Amino acid sequence: MIRLAIIVAILVAGLVIGPDLTGRQGYVLVAAGSYTIETTVTIFLVAAVLFYLLLLFIEWLLGRLFGLSHRTRGWFMGRRRRKALSYTQSGMQALVAEDYATAEKMLLKGTKGNDLALLNYLNAATAAQAQGLEEKRDDYLRQAHEQSPGAGLAVGITQARLQYQQGQFEQALAGVRLLEKEYGAQPAILKLQKDVYLVTGEWQPLLATLDALADKGLLDTDEKQVLQQQAYAGWFDDTAKTGGSDGLITLWQGLARKEKYQADILAPLCERLIGLKAHKEAQQLLLEGLDKKTDPRLLTCLTRLQLGDYHPLLSALEKKSKKESLPELHSALGQLYLKDNKPEQAEEQLHKAVSLKPCARDYVLLASLAEKRKDLAKANDYYRHSLAL
Repeated sequence: MIRLAIIVAILVAGLVIGPDLTGRQGYVLVAAGSYTIETTVTIFLVAAVLFYLLLLFIEWLLGRLFGLSHRTRGWFMGRRRRKALSYTQSGMQALVAEDYATAEKMLLKGTKGNDLALLNYLNAATAAQAQGLEEKRDDYLRQAHEQSPGAGLAVGITQARLQYQQGQFEQALAGVRLLEKEYGAQPAILKLQKDVYLVTGEWQPLLATLDALADKGLLDTDEKQVLQQQAYAGWFDDTAKTGGSDGLITLWQGLARKEKYQADILAPLCERLIGLKAHKEAQQLLLEGLDKKTDPRLLTCLTRLQLGDYHPLLSALEKKSKKESLPELHSALGQLYLKDNKPEQAEEQLHKAVSLKPCARDYVLLASLAEKRKDLAKANDYYRHSLAL
């Protein structure tokens, strides 16, 4: 627009001053080195305008040529993208259909001219692993990282997950540890850690991961409780094998106060202590736990104790039974009185237990006591109650 205005202005100027210049042509001399050009002012001005027009024409011509080149290049690039998208779609469809060889082939073709080639390489790694091609899987993951250096988290999670699925647990464990060190407690990392720690027996890290998942709302209460029990049981088993009863006591002392006396932690701990013949240590911990809360699981553990003197334990439970009349408490007393060879007190406590809550095991114990007294009719009656339950 500006150029057109300049041309129009020159033409107008020529029309206005042209007549005045007629007969007064003027003189222009242009010297360049050994060359000189001599002409009139009118011819010089006309030449200047024509030269300017020539420059405009050349600019227009070059613009057309380069514009065509740009459009041609854009067409070829668009064609490559369309082909890449087509290959990628075919590869993903084959992957879903579990045609892994085709999926791998199509996904690799889809990496050329694809701005999202990272996803193709990650899915190609999955397809390669499904065919048992672990070296190709790792190569695709390497290419994915080279393609997108900033996608280390996605590549790392994919690699560790594939290793876990392939049963390469030690490699997966090393991978999730590195991911946590580099990227922190990302939700996807925490979920993968849960699976890897569980299968590798990393019980303490698993417990910390379960807490982190629950805090982020990624784990419901029931599942957390089940996994926690499994983690503590595994931790106690490992400690019992390596450290014995002393190791278990040390472990228990290192727990947080709110955890120490939880029945789902204390009961399995005491079961391991009893298995190691540490009955007195187990008795002390169980009584401390029962002082906090009377839980049936702790009472069940008490009935497994083998003690030289049951009197302190029976006295503590008798005092508790006067404050809390629970069927499980009376049943535990009855079983412990049997161990202490006091059948009358045992029968009394077992009667209280079945009156509060009928239990097949307690009826069987009552039947055995009746048989010892030669009261077969009563024993048969107890057995019938037991069978009915």
